[in-house]
Amino acid sequence: MSSDPQRYDRGHLGPADRASDFTVVICTRNRPAMLGAALQGLAAQDEQCFATIIVDQSDMVESGLRERVESDPSIEFVHDRGRGVSRARNIGWRSSNTEWVVYIDDDVVPEPDWAREMCDAMRRHPGASVVVGDTPAKGVRGDGYLTVSAFRIDREEERSGRWLRPWLIGLGAHQAFRRSTLEDLGGFDERLGAGARHFPSSEDMDFNYRFLRRGGTAALAPDARVHHEQWRSLDQLGPHYEGYTRGWSGFAAKHLRGGDVFGGLWLWSFGFVDFARMAASAARRRSGLRLIVASYKARGLVVGTAKGLLYPWGASRSARAPDRLA
Repeated sequence: MSSDPQRYDRGHLGPADRASDFTVVICTRNRPAMLGAALQGLAAQDEQCFATIIVDQSDMVESGLRERVESDPSIEFVHDRGRGVSRARNIGWRSSNTEWVVYIDDDVVPEPDWAREMCDAMRRHPGASVVVGDTPAKGVRGDGYLTVSAFRIDREEERSGRWLRPWLIGLGAHQAFRRSTLEDLGGFDERLGAGARHFPSSEDMDFNYRFLRRGGTAALAPDARVHHEQWRSLDQLGPHYEGYTRGWSGFAAKHLRGGDVFGGLWLWSFGFVDFARMAASAARRRSGLRLIVASYKARGLVVGTAKGLLYPWGASRSARAPDRLA
């Protein structure tokens, strides 16, 4: 199967041809209903100061989605035959031409004033190259459910520092970057993240870490809010968190193997502490779910570390955007 991205030529102006404050990039695969909810949230914005690029790696493009994007001149649609969220994110930012690129996952829904608040935050923080919005969990159940990829912000501030923990400047589910920063850092490492063969997470943490080590500043914007749907079942949480831990361990090993020994060990220690805290929480709460998740995290830590130490890392790899419309 070809890994070259392909774009549909819809015969009208795309976001590259309209004036916008930023470009929203949504990466998706085989989740048309969730994507539809995200697009509805974007369509309901009280200020349309953005363009939208969808990078879809689905096995087949859902007919309703195709009709929707073909009828909306503000949306550019890229059907990519490759795999991996990092690859899709790289295609997205390279297909944009605005100063800012904002990533939202296909399972988040923005509040109606989200775009306006995001634009305002970008203007208020001219020295920041990353802006992070508030991301509360939506649909959390009362059965000891563990939330996935929620990031709460209670006050507006700027954060920086070479040794700031990388998750303190946001998660990939809802994050904005200056396009020049993405270009300077080479985008996302496609060996990391959902869809990657060995390390299916932490592409966002890897980017955050490299960004902070280069002296970057991130702004936290509590009023730019999206809601992250918690759709996974209890049975899916264990394997999902194993993937998180496996990716984190690989990301830590990447930097250790690359010569950043202290940084790599420092990063790896957070993965171990995360597992230990989950195990302790399971014992304290007498929670079978937390015990199961802890066991999955332990396996992810071991497998990710072993693979990461043996993996031939070399230079970071990232996809190029298509040169022309297919």
